[in-house]
Amino acid sequence: MKKGILLWGIWLFALFTGVYGTAITYQGITTVHHTDLIYGVPILLLGIWITGNIWASARQAYHRQKALMH
Repeated sequence: MKKGILLWGIWLFALFTGVYGTAITYQGITTVHHTDLIYGVPILLLGIWITGNIWASARQAYHRQKALMH
């Protein structure tokens, strides 16, 4: 139960970093504040990386559970 809640918390953090990184990157592209790209792109990539790791872990757990059932 605790792991599930922790996983949801981490996923929400990844979602927030993805949205926030997208907003900063968009601001860096569309305004004269091009230095925002220096901050926005790594934040966006962090959110994508964390989400990808969670997705890969979920797939592994699913396949392990599926193998145990059959």
